[in-house]
Amino acid sequence: MNETIITLSTGEQIRTEAPEHQILEHITNNQGMMNKAFIVIGDVHIATAHIVKIQSIVDVIKRPDRFEQADLNVTPKQIEQTEEIVSPNQFELLEQELREAMQTRDIFALDTFLHDDLVFINHEGSYVTKEMDLEAHRTLAVRFTKVACSDLQIKPTKDGAVTISRIHLEGQEGDEKISGDFIYTRVWQLIGEQYQVITGHCTKL
Repeated sequence: MNETIITLSTGEQIRTEAPEHQILEHITNNQGMMNKAFIVIGDVHIATAHIVKIQSIVDVIKRPDRFEQADLNVTPKQIEQTEEIVSPNQFELLEQELREAMQTRDIFALDTFLHDDLVFINHEGSYVTKEMDLEAHRTLAVRFTKVACSDLQIKPTKDGAVTISRIHLEGQEGDEKISGDFIYTRVWQLIGEQYQVITGHCTKL
């Protein structure tokens, strides 16, 4: 039997027989962007902002415990294989949630998405750590009023994906106004039970 596992930012896992593609179609629009605040699995209401991973568990057909061929009598071990399927739509959803966290200054969400040892180089060539980024949002040193994506490319990797997005930013950084298009490159990697950004870079166009 096939099942889908939904992993939340709290580490909790919810199992369902609903196919992965059906869940993703329900909470995303035609561009793969999140457009539903909640999804209902059985009697459980799940906030889509807390979903960090959706994976299908596929059980390959099991061979018989015993079979006979002519003068052969072989008893092989039961063979079972589990395959995890990671959909690019998951990273579209993660990128959407990260942009929303940037615009709303959601420190909890940002803390969840960014790895503790994050290495990020901004458009000025400056090195930015996770704590520096969180502090900038926490103290309102950086305030985004618009974080809009016009293009997103996803390159799957063994344990995650590399995302390249064109982002239009509007806001304020100190006394300076922010307004323009930027190219963001992020490396998402599976850390424990959730995907996090481990490194990134942005360039102003």
